[in-house]
Amino acid sequence: MEFERLANVFKNLEDKSERLVKVDILSKFILEIDKDSIKETFMLIGGNIFYPWEDKDTEIAEKLTIKALSIATGYDKQYIENLFVKTGDMGLVAEKLVLEKKQRSIFTKKLSIKDVYDTFRSIGLLGGEGAQDKKIRYLANLFVSSTPLEARYIARLSLEDLKIGVGEGIIIDSIAKAFNFRSEDIEKAYFILNDFGEVVKLILEKGSEAIYNISPILGRPIKVMLAIKADSAKEAFDVVGRPAMIEYKYDGFRVQIHKKGNEISLWTRRLENVTDQFPDVIEFIKECLPMDKDFLVEGEIVGYHDRKYLPFQKISQRIRRKYNIEKMVKEIPVVVRLFDIIYYDNSLLNVPFKERRDLLKSIVKEDENKISVSEGKITDSEEEANNFFNDAIRNGLEGIMFKKLDAKYQPGRRVGYMVKLKPVKESIDVVITGAEWGEGKRGGWLTSYIISILDRETGKLLEVGEVSSGLKEKKESEDDITFEDMTKILKPLIREEDGKMVKIIPKIVIEVLYDEIQKSPKYSSGFALRFPRFVRLRPDKSIEDIDDINRLYDLYRNQKS
Repeated sequence: MEFERLANVFKNLEDKSERLVKVDILSKFILEIDKDSIKETFMLIGGNIFYPWEDKDTEIAEKLTIKALSIATGYDKQYIENLFVKTGDMGLVAEKLVLEKKQRSIFTKKLSIKDVYDTFRSIGLLGGEGAQDKKIRYLANLFVSSTPLEARYIARLSLEDLKIGVGEGIIIDSIAKAFNFRSEDIEKAYFILNDFGEVVKLILEKGSEAIYNISPILGRPIKVMLAIKADSAKEAFDVVGRPAMIEYKYDGFRVQIHKKGNEISLWTRRLENVTDQFPDVIEFIKECLPMDKDFLVEGEIVGYHDRKYLPFQKISQRIRRKYNIEKMVKEIPVVVRLFDIIYYDNSLLNVPFKERRDLLKSIVKEDENKISVSEGKITDSEEEANNFFNDAIRNGLEGIMFKKLDAKYQPGRRVGYMVKLKPVKESIDVVITGAEWGEGKRGGWLTSYIISILDRETGKLLEVGEVSSGLKEKKESEDDITFEDMTKILKPLIREEDGKMVKIIPKIVIEVLYDEIQKSPKYSSGFALRFPRFVRLRPDKSIEDIDDINRLYDLYRNQKS
């Protein structure tokens, strides 16, 4: 299929704001997609080139795109940069330049969807000497062969921002409408496979029943089941029912452990492979779990030393570390606390939670210094739950979980099967989308960070404030995050600069506390966090894991009541 057709669909989606209209446009297009380019088409609709678990990126910055446009159109780089500063949209700049380009190509074939996808994928796989020049040349070739409208979306794809207002929710509803499914069935299939193209191919090649029989693919992470939040034991019991399993909530990072044949892999909730960072955990698994079985278990990797749990800041250093692994293993020892099993030679997604936990308990050779099943008990008593909660807090843990005993495992959704109870002062997870350069003694550092939450319907990020407190100018302990640390993290992600202000590619998730949520026209969410404070980096979380506009509204409403 020609890329021009997809570009026209993108424009139609961009021009419409109503959700139902977008779903109608996309559902009709889905039925037209060539079978041999289903995967590529859905990747581009989502604005993606690589799957999350591939841990790769095209690494195309604005300057590289500007150079490619200069080569393709004959315009001076400074002229292109000035246009970009004026419009703030590289897509519109590319469209204008290709429309008016000085260099005309006589012989250019029409771009196909596969051409565009494969070129971007090749760009992402380039490395070594001369890689940047090759990236520029590959991207320039796309612009040379493109129409003005195609150039708009090629430029935006290069910067990972299509601006069409389509998120996972709209894609799910569009597939459901196209093939006459319930949205929740498509959503569940997607959360297991993490590949819209594969879901659609399954429907086309194996029929509608195949959707209901999808199993996890070992070695490929699924989207984990999420918990909702409660403010009291009573509220938690009201959600999950009585009796319920209550478990400690550990202050580590959630991990999926996949074992297939001789291969063991570890995955974060953001679908990132961290197997190499935790060789000690791999050894624990070999000692404590049955190696003659294939399985997928879930748990928490927690810092642990002298029979005490360490704060998350410690273990976050290991998640990010790509070198000196053995040194980190010695400096920051960890344990694993397992709490669920999803696959054991067969899928267990539809098996009730109590049966899954009993199975997990029966197969683990527990060693509290390596791997054990999370501490928990079945109760219907609020008093017992509150005592258990207080014990958890005294032991330096985050809180406790309440789990519905007969619940199936529902990937990727907050469905009321699990509830978390944490201390009253609730933090939220946000992503950094912009920053400001400091002045004076903070000169050279990014010191104020624009933070955003998610609109899950459209996939748009909505600003909720700026945070600068909570970080240090100088390290007072090894766990502190300084402005210099944050600048090193954010600098490679700068997308655009305008004076002291910079726009940041939204990849860095942080946890913040605040005094109050206020309504405010200043930010695109319509809300502002009053006195937000940085708590910690969350390298284990992705954009999909941050809090959304519905959660913010609930917090705002609850504080008023």
